[in-house]
Amino acid sequence: MAKQVAWNQNVVEAFINEGNLNRRQEYIIRTRILGYSIARQASDLHLSIDQVNKEIRQMKRIYDKAQVKSSILPKRLHRRDDIL
Repeated sequence: MAKQVAWNQNVVEAFINEGNLNRRQEYIIRTRILGYSIARQASDLHLSIDQVNKEIRQMKRIYDKAQVKSSILPKRLHRRDDIL
């Protein structure tokens, strides 16, 4: 997800607020943008890698729902060709 959206401070804050992210999800999105690996996030949060991936999948769904109603959040790129 970190590569599917052009993240800046305004977009991050809007997603956290409009998506009503919990503290774990907020930590995951902020650290993914900073380039942390999923393994490092899992270690920092004392979770399994699968649990972090589950949170990321859930945040993608939250983002897609929040983006429809938001004037700030850009559309998430889904296709590889759109990203490159």
